[in-house]
Amino acid sequence: MASIKMKQVMEFFAENYDINLNEAEEYFMAIVSVGLSLNKEMRKDVAAIYNQNKLMFFESAKEFSGYNHVLLSSGDLEQEIYAKKTLGILLSAEQSELIKVKILRLIKKHYKDIYVYAQNNNYDGFRKKLSAIEDTSKNLKVTETLIVLFFYTMKQLNENIINLQVVENAFNAASLFININPINTDIQNELKRETRLAQVKQIVKDELGTIKNSSDILYSNHKDLKTMVSCLRNLLIIDKLDLDFIAPKVNQDDLDKVMLAFIKTTGKAEFDETQVVQSFGAGYIMKMLLNEYLRARELYLTYSDEDALYSELKALKEKLDTASLAKDTVEIQAHKLKSEIETHELKLKNALSEQSRFYEAQINELNKEIDRLKINLDAEMKNREELFQLREFFIDLKNDYSPTDTSLDLSRFIANKKLLIIGGTPSWRKRLEAKFPTILTADGFNDKIELRSYGEVDFVLFYSSYMSHKTYYKTVDFIRANDIPAGYIGRTNMDLVEFEIAEELNKRLAAH
Repeated sequence: MASIKMKQVMEFFAENYDINLNEAEEYFMAIVSVGLSLNKEMRKDVAAIYNQNKLMFFESAKEFSGYNHVLLSSGDLEQEIYAKKTLGILLSAEQSELIKVKILRLIKKHYKDIYVYAQNNNYDGFRKKLSAIEDTSKNLKVTETLIVLFFYTMKQLNENIINLQVVENAFNAASLFININPINTDIQNELKRETRLAQVKQIVKDELGTIKNSSDILYSNHKDLKTMVSCLRNLLIIDKLDLDFIAPKVNQDDLDKVMLAFIKTTGKAEFDETQVVQSFGAGYIMKMLLNEYLRARELYLTYSDEDALYSELKALKEKLDTASLAKDTVEIQAHKLKSEIETHELKLKNALSEQSRFYEAQINELNKEIDRLKINLDAEMKNREELFQLREFFIDLKNDYSPTDTSLDLSRFIANKKLLIIGGTPSWRKRLEAKFPTILTADGFNDKIELRSYGEVDFVLFYSSYMSHKTYYKTVDFIRANDIPAGYIGRTNMDLVEFEIAEELNKRLAAH
């Protein structure tokens, strides 16, 4: 950049944070480029400027050492395209007052507060505004972008009003040029330093064996992996994609990155084997798809980029100048060039239109699926409410219970069976345990109840007039999953409840 003061600022950071001077400038310009191309309206205005001289702006960006800076490509494909277009305009503005005016208009339109504060050299007012934004956003990247835009705007308005100490303090507050952003992390060095990676690798090897090729993951019979992989495979098949044709040869570097992502997510020193296996399987498939996306993105930028096509026109124009000595030849060549340009533009327009229709169709399908799931959820909630009402009705009936068979001996039923009763007042449970020590009881209002702690239970009885809904449903889910017979009781009198329990055991165990 031509600015003397801004160059001094970059030199300050290069010296104090061991950063290459060019890298500091590249980082600064990348932040401004992304900040001015964040949304549809910004991109519309950028395109209006860019289209006035595509070739000049494209070549300005392409020749810049930070053209492939990681921040420019950290978003989606459209973000990268427009950030690079913006970069070309910003670099050209350093040589053209007219383009500089257009940039300032763009900032004034989309960052009016920043423009006004910079115009008035009011950094204190800007910081107060920024503090309010930080309180709601909590996003360091937002702080960083706004601070950079503020001083970039001030530089374009009047470099002489910039206070170097204020700039340095502001950039320090935004943690600029300090390597804390994961986007800037050297992953290979992180893989070498991560001591927990060997532990996760061992778990994967113990659970899945040695991973020699993709089929060891995609066709694993491991219970914690098989269902998840099958679900992802079917999801791709629904969109007419075959996972077997996407899966490349196993790359150990990719496997290490998948395991590193799991480690960074958990942040633990000890790992659950099930979580490791499931995360590893899902992560591997995600990494395969991500690799394909990055490969397709590179192909597009290499062979289908609109700006690259315009760059090719430079060579055609040079040929046109060479042929200008012969008037007829020049006219023929000019007509040819015009036709080629129209053809390229038509192809690009059709390609973008097709992409738009494709994504709109996907969005419509997702909306339909969301609506269907909402309907299913409403139906499920209604069923649960009906079941609850039915349970309450059954409990009321049980409260009127009188024994029909007084010959049944409860001691005989529980002699070799483990019975668990959930609910009832503490005093009622205490009296029952005193009379029948082998019967297990549990608090009906313990929503954190762990039923596995009672061991293998043969039968469960609910004293549901004295228990919470949450405890009830949690217990129901457990007995269904473990195929445990269950019943309901409702009497408080010990003699009556003894007959009631005996009758329930006799009836339920016989049926089961």
